[in-house]
Amino acid sequence: MIYSVSEVNSLAAQVFLQNPLFNNIQVSGEISGGKLYPSGHYYFTIKDQKASLNCVMFRSAVNHLNFRAKDGDAVILKGNVNIYEQTGKFQFIANAMEIQGVGNLHIRFEKYKKELEAKGYFSKENKKPIPKLPKIIGIATSESGSVLQDMLQILRRRFPGFKIHLISVSVQGEKAPSEISAAINKFNLLDQVDVIILARGGGSIEDLWAFNEKIVADAIFASEIPIISAVGHETDFSISDFVADLRAPTPSAAAELVLPEKQILIDKLKDNQTKLSQILNNKITRAKSNWKFYSERPILKQSQNLLVGYHQTLDDYFTRIVRETKHQLNSQIQENNNLRHKLNYFMNNMLRLKSRELENQKKQLTALDPYAVLKRGYTYIEDENKKIISSIKNLANNDLVHIHWHDGKTKARILNAEKETRGET
Repeated sequence: MIYSVSEVNSLAAQVFLQNPLFNNIQVSGEISGGKLYPSGHYYFTIKDQKASLNCVMFRSAVNHLNFRAKDGDAVILKGNVNIYEQTGKFQFIANAMEIQGVGNLHIRFEKYKKELEAKGYFSKENKKPIPKLPKIIGIATSESGSVLQDMLQILRRRFPGFKIHLISVSVQGEKAPSEISAAINKFNLLDQVDVIILARGGGSIEDLWAFNEKIVADAIFASEIPIISAVGHETDFSISDFVADLRAPTPSAAAELVLPEKQILIDKLKDNQTKLSQILNNKITRAKSNWKFYSERPILKQSQNLLVGYHQTLDDYFTRIVRETKHQLNSQIQENNNLRHKLNYFMNNMLRLKSRELENQKKQLTALDPYAVLKRGYTYIEDENKKIISSIKNLANNDLVHIHWHDGKTKARILNAEKETRGET
């Protein structure tokens, strides 16, 4: 039996398509000769020390990449072996790609971190201060985990009688991001707590990933209540750590940061009270000593004699002030009268001068008034565009014109435009 070329290629394609060994497999190698076409498809070769393999990643798969593939990248591909029937070309159809040695989550983390930093989510200007002594502490964590019990134990030790508002949330898994963001929004809606702690124990990047999601970062950034992020161990970092107003190395550290030790505050208050009492006692003692010293002075025992001289002095000063005030008032009145007479004289002269100037200007304006010229029998002519015609050069036979007198206007048509020469050369 003789096969055509297309039949052979089709049979080979069916072999690869139906054989599970060539479907949904992973291939590792180094990218070479990669080219992204305007269509969005990415054609490239992966190679190792012994061989190379032609590959293609179609646009739908390329759009799901969270990094830009380039020549030299060591990657892991997931897809199917295939033959392109038109050319018989053996190739690998890649449906997914990731960098070897660096998981996709790490790449997503770094990419998202850069995006949020560029938007100002991490800037110090947007950080809210943490209250020094919050009345009610909001905590969003899993109520079934040991993290909550560890935090409560520390808070009881540091500040007995504290108040918390707990919203239990999933701290990993598909539901965790939406539950965490919903808890933050609820705290803000109720407006009952002074600070919020987001808490979770340590784990892998996959375990902590809920605190790297955009929905959580947006909720933290939009919160009107200051937030402490306490996710994982001291060496673990999440997006929530960077967006939050304060990062605690661990949930236990967050409990120590959010409240001071009550006994230390009490001791400090007692110490301040003692110092204040000493200061007041010293001032009272000095005041008593000063009073005793001055009260025994002879001059104070006969204080009524001191006041007699001051009374007479005050009477003299009052008499002088009244006399001087009357004198100054009379002088001011006389001066004001003189100024008023001078001002009236000056204003009358100015009015006469300005009246004459106004009359002269009125005569000049009347002489220059174009309507006054028209009343003497003169007219002016405009064309159809209301442009004044100042020369017969601007007219032609049959032109429609407007003739204006001082008391009206009319339309006319030029029958014969004759130019006269008056002294022209």
